[in-house]
Amino acid sequence: MNSSVKPSNAPEESASAGQCWICGSERTVPWKSRSFERPLQPEDLRITDSHYGATLALRRCSECGFIFAAAGEVQSLLRLYEQLNDPDYVASEDTRVLQMRWLLARIRKERPAARSLLDIGAGTGLLVREARSLVFEAVGVEPSRSLVEAAIKNRQVELLQGTFPHLRLAGRTFDVITLVDVIEHVSDPVGLLRSCAAALAADGIVLVVTPDVRSLAARLLGKRWWHFRVAHVGYFSRNSLDALAAAAGLRSLRRFRAQWFFRVEYLAERLAHYLPLGAVNRRARRPGMLGRLYQRIVPVNLHDSTAIIFAKIL
Repeated sequence: MNSSVKPSNAPEESASAGQCWICGSERTVPWKSRSFERPLQPEDLRITDSHYGATLALRRCSECGFIFAAAGEVQSLLRLYEQLNDPDYVASEDTRVLQMRWLLARIRKERPAARSLLDIGAGTGLLVREARSLVFEAVGVEPSRSLVEAAIKNRQVELLQGTFPHLRLAGRTFDVITLVDVIEHVSDPVGLLRSCAAALAADGIVLVVTPDVRSLAARLLGKRWWHFRVAHVGYFSRNSLDALAAAAGLRSLRRFRAQWFFRVEYLAERLAHYLPLGAVNRRARRPGMLGRLYQRIVPVNLHDSTAIIFAKIL
């Protein structure tokens, strides 16, 4: 249930294949095998992908608990993100924008005087546009060329195509930096958050939203959890997020569970992967009360996505 496309920075080439990306420990073990044999394609990384449980080969760190993709394929992800086209994501913007407003309300509560914002992995510019409507000086960075084009066409929002750090942002600082469902796609999360820390204004904050691999939903569903996807190369728990923050020179100010907004139809289609809802979903396509119910937008908080507000360590 992702909300925006993300950058994927490569880890240092000197790191060993099994070394943890967060704490650097060599004590990592195979955790899950690759779900398919064919090479990756750009469509495998779609935000709206529903092949839950399909992943690259994953390893688990015995020290901090971080789960991450085995070395090799992660190096090619940025090229695939640049080619990504996800029309279903563009078509569902009216629900996703509600989450951006909800997150901005939390940001304004934390830093009411904030005036500048950088959104990393900006998708089609939903958060950037909403931030500008609140009088933020907002800019977004997005690797997918097609989503950058959609931002201009549909939202009249110009984004910077590429990843962060970005040359056109060199030397700039921001009161707020957002990474909404980004770090699970990034193969150097420490490096990315260090760059964020360096770009923070004196009293600035970083908002990170990411799936929680130790949540109740994740533990109940096991390797069938909906956040296990090909595009996700890192899976965080509270412990590994704390280790990530410390390595990046950040401290936690606030933690809360992320809220989403979806049409009932979207939720029912996804739940059909776990429950026998096929007949009900087909009936909902006909005119009538059920069909109208399926078009309703509802707030959803499954308590399996963590939102954390960070500040620099003083």
